[in-house]
Order: sequence, then structure tokens, then C-alpha cells
Amino acid sequence: MNTVRYPDGHVLLRNLARDFPVISHGQGIYLFDKQGKRYLDGSGGALVVSVGHGNREVADRIHEQLLRVAYVNGTHFTADVTEELASKLCALAPEGLDRAAFLSSGSEVTEAAVKFARQLWVERGQPQRSKVITRMPGYHGNTLYALSMSGRPHYKKFFGPLLSEVITTPAPYPYRSGLADYARDGAEHYARLLEETIEREGASTIAAFIAEPVIGSSAGASPPPPGYFERVSEICRRHGILTIADEVMCGCGRTGQFFASNQFQFQPDVLVLGKGISGGYVPLSALLVRQSHLEEMRQGSGGFMHAQTYLQAPVMTAAGLAVLDYYERHGLVAHAARVGEYLQRRLREVLLPLPHVGSIQGVGLMAGVEFVEDKASKRPFPRGRKVVEGLLSELFAQGLILWPNTGHADGTNGDLVMIGPPLVITESEVDELVELLARGINRYMERP
Repeated sequence: MNTVRYPDGHVLLRNLARDFPVISHGQGIYLFDKQGKRYLDGSGGALVVSVGHGNREVADRIHEQLLRVAYVNGTHFTADVTEELASKLCALAPEGLDRAAFLSSGSEVTEAAVKFARQLWVERGQPQRSKVITRMPGYHGNTLYALSMSGRPHYKKFFGPLLSEVITTPAPYPYRSGLADYARDGAEHYARLLEETIEREGASTIAAFIAEPVIGSSAGASPPPPGYFERVSEICRRHGILTIADEVMCGCGRTGQFFASNQFQFQPDVLVLGKGISGGYVPLSALLVRQSHLEEMRQGSGGFMHAQTYLQAPVMTAAGLAVLDYYERHGLVAHAARVGEYLQRRLREVLLPLPHVGSIQGVGLMAGVEFVEDKASKRPFPRGRKVVEGLLSELFAQGLILWPNTGHADGTNGDLVMIGPPLVITESEVDELVELLARGINRYMERP
């Protein structure tokens, strides 16, 4: 079987109206299907792949752990690989984040982060602090509370009655900020909007503020304006609101530093990682918290009231440790910073002159390309045209895989693609990626 299309087989396919090639193997930044076709994995799946496909060093380390013990629950045992991974992460992390827990997805760890913040306020005798401020657009996961915090209005059509109420404030978004000078005025503008939101809701009712240091697909790798996180952190500290950094997509070296929070002077109370931390070799995510906060729980209820089936499972943490060791041995973060600068430059040089490319933004090996019907007015294509879906289909046929987003322009309309290749990509491979993307855009946009 070389391709599968519903109703073939028994897998519940994500899309019920397309052919799915059957994957054969991967190597570096490339994937190969059973028909021998090669694909350049320009988005690392969903910006997951960090150390490349078919990485023997990482796979061998996971295999070694499998032969020792694959699974115990973190409520029963710890393991050497778990302890070492936690120590290495905390040594790299923003100041004060010195305890780590390990789960199996970004959505799960985001839920855990919010639960940690909520429990801490209950321990402190302030149970009225139950609200979370999130930013729009933004994305924090697909489980119910994580989805509640995400800027995905189209999901509400199906799941709205199941979602929780959250507080929203505008997210920094250079292309659609409306500011004459985003770099000069952005921090103060968005900080003022956050302050107004807090005053309207009542600071004493708010538990936490969550933010992606670099916004992922929801705003096309949108970086914050200079000084933004210093301003919002000061506001949150003044009002006693805990801060949560969501680095599930932008962390683990993708922006050119291991932690994007460090890059943008953000010192959160809680930080979450996922995706690149295991490079896609096993499901893995990480929750980093302050020991001082954990000590408050120890003196109160006795511990953090959260556990899941794969909490601290050794095969997961062995994968994370193997990936971290690979980063160190091969200087992968510095490599990502250097090649990332080249990627950002080449994207702008080649794509910005094209008629329907409205903006290119990003940091390191994380970039977003937004498409518009009219560049002068920044008017998006009508959603009914499904421009990004059609473009991705064209690119896929030409052997380039990217990650889409829709609806970011106004909640309904908007088309963009995310670029986030494996961190092992080279400059010559960047040239190939950009050439394939430009060719695909030209072919698709020229059609009537």
C-alpha cells in the first residue's frame, strides 16, 4: 500500500478527502514515501523535528534505555536519565526555574502549568484568583483548557460549550498592529492594553498570564517589540499575577537561543517546553517551576496535585537527554542561530517581491509567510478561497512540507505558512527550501 485515502484501512485520518502517502523513512531534513518520492521537511512536521530524521546517535540512546526499562510512573520511581535531564534543563533555563517535571505533549504540559498556578494561589489562601489572561492571536494546545486559551475561533463552532471562559488581551503582531513604528511603540502599546484588561477584570481575581515568547502559527512567528516582556512582567509582578512562558514551539534552540525567554528578557514563574525537546523521537514535554513555589506547596498540601500515566517515564526522558547531549556535542543552538539568520534573509530577498506575499517575520529557524489578496491594504484573501490549503497541496506535490494557519487576520480570514525545518539544516538546504517555496507560490498564485 503506497497511499491511503478514506475509507481505506481503519485509521481515523485527520482529513477525509485527500490521499496520504505512506512514509518509508527519513534522513536529516528529508522524508521519503514508499513510492520513493523525496520531501523536504520545511516545517519539521509541526515544528517538532530538531536533530533531524534518522538520527542514529539519538535512536541508539533511546534503544539502550528501552532495554533497561521503558516505563515506570513518576509517582513510584525516578531514574538517572530523568534526574540528569532535569538538571541540564534547569541549568539552561531563565533564572529561578530550578525544578522540572516531564509529560508527553505540549497540550498536557500547558494544562499542568495552569493547574500549578491555580494550586499555588489556593495554597496561599487566595482561591479567588482563578482567571487566566491569554493573548489573541495565540495557541496553547488542543485539550480543553489549553484550547480555551487559544485563538482558534473556528473551533468554538464545535467545542464552544465545552470550553472555559478566559480573559484575552491583544498579542504583539507587527504586520497587523496598526502602529506606525512597531519597534518604538509596540511595548508600551501592548503593555497598556494588558494593564487596562487587568484593571477591568480585577487583579485580585487573576491567577496567571500566559504568553509565547515568539508567537507560533497563530501569528506567523511574530516576535515581540523591544522591551515588551520587561513591561508586561513588571505589570504582572505589581499585580501579583504569575507569568507562564509557553515555549512548546519556539523553545529548544529554534530561535537561536535554547530558551526564547532568555532571548527576550522574560523571566517567567512557570515555563513549558515540548516538540523539539525530543525531536519527535518520542512524545515528551517539560514543565519548569520555581523551587520556592514548590516549597509553598510542600508546606501546605504536601505537593503538586498533578500526575499522568507517562509522568517521568524513563524512555521519554532518555530521549530528551539524548537530544540535549546531541545539541551540546554538535553546537546545534549556535548552528541554528547562524543558519537562521541566513534563512530569514533569503526569505525576505526572494519572497517579499512576490505579488501576494504580505509579510515575512520570524526569529532564527522559525518564520511565517503571510499571504494577502492586496498588499497595499493588507486585505486578506476571503476564507472561502482556501488559499493556504491550495498552496500547501501544490507545495506537497512539489516535495515541500510546510505548516499552515488560517483566520489570524480577523478571526475568520487569513492565510499563512510556517517554516521551521530541523535545526540541522544547512545554508545550501535553505536555498533549496526557499527556491521550492518561491516556485510553488508563483505556480499557485498565477492560476485563475
